[in-house]
Amino acid sequence: MRPVIAVDGTHLKGRFGGTMFVATAQDGNEQVYPIAFGYGDSENNLSWEWFLECLRGAFGHIDDLVFISDRHASIEAGISKVFPYATHTICCWHLVKI
Repeated sequence: MRPVIAVDGTHLKGRFGGTMFVATAQDGNEQVYPIAFGYGDSENNLSWEWFLECLRGAFGHIDDLVFISDRHASIEAGISKVFPYATHTICCWHLVKI
């Protein structure tokens, strides 16, 4: 089975604002668990690139890696730059919304 990582960001509406970035995966028992999270000023190309570089630094090169995300342009740009050989697909929920 190919390793799959789902990434997404959410805007924080509290006193400090910003964006929280999250990467999740699934274990052998089909349980979803977080593998990384980060905080940035906004959901932009530079922030996503930083988060994905930290992810690559923690896990190194992984063969046949697949990323799942929404259609956010900054996520797509970051994955293309940081993980150029990884496959990037769209989450089914976001695909239905097209």
